[in-house]
Amino acid sequence: MRARRLSRLAGVLAVVGLAACGSSKKQEEDGTRKDFRALKDATVTLYPGHCAGVIVADGHHALTAAHCIDVPPGEPQPVLLTNGRLLNGVVKVVDPMRDLAVIRFDEAAPVRPLSVATAMPVPGEGLLFFGRTDRPNVPQEVELKRLGRCPSLPGVPQALFTSLDGDKGDSGAPVVDRQLQVVGLVHGGAACSIATPTADMAPVLDTLVAELARPGAEQGVGGSGGAGQ
Repeated sequence: MRARRLSRLAGVLAVVGLAACGSSKKQEEDGTRKDFRALKDATVTLYPGHCAGVIVADGHHALTAAHCIDVPPGEPQPVLLTNGRLLNGVVKVVDPMRDLAVIRFDEAAPVRPLSVATAMPVPGEGLLFFGRTDRPNVPQEVELKRLGRCPSLPGVPQALFTSLDGDKGDSGAPVVDRQLQVVGLVHGGAACSIATPTADMAPVLDTLVAELARPGAEQGVGGSGGAGQ
């Protein structure tokens, strides 16, 4: 009798355990879907339609790849939001050595901006990637395989070598960690899995945000110059 009771109890506990496991897995999947939604909303397409970028910091700024910028600091660079709306902005910083650039908008983007990680990601870490949002795309859960030198990124001692599968035109698209912090931007398109790290841009963005917050600061026009210019 005692043995049967223990057996039944073990069975009940097993069922409860499976149900809890299933519930936890569903919550994790729901969380990942929400993260991808936030990542997609914050991703922009440089206008006219080439390359990508990401709304960061205070929502008045976006990061993109420097090689995607065809104009000097202070010149206009509009972007397209996921909903197709055009958002006007100007180039503030261009750093060709690290392939990073910053765009400032005339108004805050009507999306949740993403923060920029202040530390480098660690090899083996799970990351999220979406790519350009103005065309069909598939969300990707990717892995940071290693950090190393990339010949086309001479100013970056530790480029991010990932497992992502990018398409031509995905340059500048964000790679984020599980806290939705931007850790890198795609360096090239067409299945390029290398991203340039963005940690060094966090203090630059802090300076730009503080500059914009000063009384009388202009929201749009006027370049601050740029690293590497």
